[in-house]
Amino acid sequence: MLRSFALPAFAAGLFVVAAGAQPAARKEPAYYSGTERASRVEARPPGIRLGLSRPREFALAPLSASEAERLSVPGTRLRIGIHRELPPVALSTGAWETTTDGTRVWRMAIRSPGAQGVRLEFRHFDVGGGRVWLHDGLHFAGPYTGRGIFGNGRFWSATIFSEAPILEYEPAPQAAAEPTLPFEILTIAHRAVRVPRASSQDDSTPDTADYCHLDPNCYRDWIPAMSMVARLDFEDAGGEYLCSGSAISTRDDSFKPYLLTAGHCINNEAAARTLETFWTYQTRSCGGPPPDLSSSTQSTPGAHLIDWGTIEQGDYSLVLLQDVPGGVTFTGWDTADPPLGTALTGIHHPVGSWKRISFGERVADETVDVEGNTAPGNLYLQILWDEGRTEPGSSGSPLFSSPGVIVGSLTYGPASPTLSACQINPSIDGYYRFSNAYTPLKDYLEDLPSAAVLPSTSSLSFAVTNHAAAPSQTVQLTTGSADQAAYKLRADAPWILLPSPTGTLSANAPATVTVSVDASQFTQPGEYDSTVTILSGAAPPQFIDVTVQAQSIQSNVGIAISPNPVHQSGGQWSFTIGMTESGGAGTRITALKINGVDYSSAIASWFGTNYLPANGSLAAPLSAGAFVPGTQYFEFWGQDDIGKTWYREATVSFQ
Repeated sequence: MLRSFALPAFAAGLFVVAAGAQPAARKEPAYYSGTERASRVEARPPGIRLGLSRPREFALAPLSASEAERLSVPGTRLRIGIHRELPPVALSTGAWETTTDGTRVWRMAIRSPGAQGVRLEFRHFDVGGGRVWLHDGLHFAGPYTGRGIFGNGRFWSATIFSEAPILEYEPAPQAAAEPTLPFEILTIAHRAVRVPRASSQDDSTPDTADYCHLDPNCYRDWIPAMSMVARLDFEDAGGEYLCSGSAISTRDDSFKPYLLTAGHCINNEAAARTLETFWTYQTRSCGGPPPDLSSSTQSTPGAHLIDWGTIEQGDYSLVLLQDVPGGVTFTGWDTADPPLGTALTGIHHPVGSWKRISFGERVADETVDVEGNTAPGNLYLQILWDEGRTEPGSSGSPLFSSPGVIVGSLTYGPASPTLSACQINPSIDGYYRFSNAYTPLKDYLEDLPSAAVLPSTSSLSFAVTNHAAAPSQTVQLTTGSADQAAYKLRADAPWILLPSPTGTLSANAPATVTVSVDASQFTQPGEYDSTVTILSGAAPPQFIDVTVQAQSIQSNVGIAISPNPVHQSGGQWSFTIGMTESGGAGTRITALKINGVDYSSAIASWFGTNYLPANGSLAAPLSAGAFVPGTQYFEFWGQDDIGKTWYREATVSFQ
């Protein structure tokens, strides 16, 4: 079958059940009643609680042409926003004020013109008992306390659906009257306003989704399955992206907040930690008015990546949320693939719009090229749609064999430069097979007994200067289990090096792990941070925060010729050329001229080397009789360890 270029595709892992193994029994869905969340009245920011006037505002410029172009760059995920740098001086716009109840609070507004929503990336966040909020006068994110969501001083706020949200900081009661701000904000996420698509059908409702999508509220048998599906918004690779996903149950209905989506969607810990999960972005009744995303029930923002696979491996991703709200149903699952011709159903968020439903059936397997990645036919289910379609943003959404039981999740679909999704016929999507993803995810979904593996430290810091290798560091891993426990380590950035990513240990035999960094990858000076994830069966993941301070130090070479002046004795002029480096970077002496005559070939013999080490010195004692009394000119050229070239000139009088 001919295909046009594929829609966003996503990753999974190639795992197969051993020949002769018995497939796991089908798992039915489980409804989570949850518990009432604590009242948030007292947690409201002062600006909302006390009705304060709007504070001073720092406004970024409107999106430039280059920024706008980044929104339309094609890729395997649906981009809905871009990251924008916030100048360091921006926070100086904020001002302290005393509220009517005597509270001291620091406040400011940040505007990104045209944004549908704004998120802030906090760094070096350490407010102790203080509290930080972001709000629009009605809805708010926070309060954020201590060292932030993950206890490491770095996190993204939740989205405030405004182009100019207000930031407020209330210090702890015992803090100084106007303490220095205990956080930095270097980046914001600017969520773009998506223009409703033009369709070939009359439609008075502004919407980004195509015209032939179906409202699941109109299909009674499928209404319970709606609560299993969520819209996923997250930050990654300099932008904001959108996919779909579903809560997935464990065999024992533990209600651990696992979320199943596509590997091409979320495939790194940093992205998982930014995840926002919207569960009730849907109409209230069949054909009801468009819902409001900002009013959707959400999980607490932020999550952890458990496991994932590439498109060639099967395109799965399992994420551990912080929680799920009451009323969410955890999907059941079936490790048996549905036979050809089986009626199957998808529920998803096309182009980030509210929840939709699609009906089709399984057709013959096919190996497909998905934007340069091979999706093997034996790892994917081909679904021919009879009613409804999917679009970018639907990726990661579940495929149901019956209401509540999933057999796959969406990876790819057809696309055309001239036709809308609704005009492509026949329309066939590829869903990764749950039967394939089950094997690597088995420990979690079966909730198998496991022993926690704990690191001796939760953070490591490295200093890299001029791309020179930094010493490796060791971490001891321990467990309370008397039996052997297996663990695996995942480096969540390519510059983190783990010589041994797997191992075993016990209470009496702890393990030692070596962590190092690839200094060559820090092409620009600055602070880099990521994590090492420690996984041990279904035990909660543990983390080691890894921070690198990379700096590029330029050499500073000083030249001194002594004595000065140089006096002739016995027909000879005797003097010493001294060179010192005070900048902290080694440098190579590449050329030397005296009165325009090139003596570069003599550098190594005169100084004993042509390399001047950082903070070092070299001396060349010389004696010659060929000088004419008067001023002599010495010129030196070099290149330091970061590639910077330099030139020095020295003069001395010969008398």
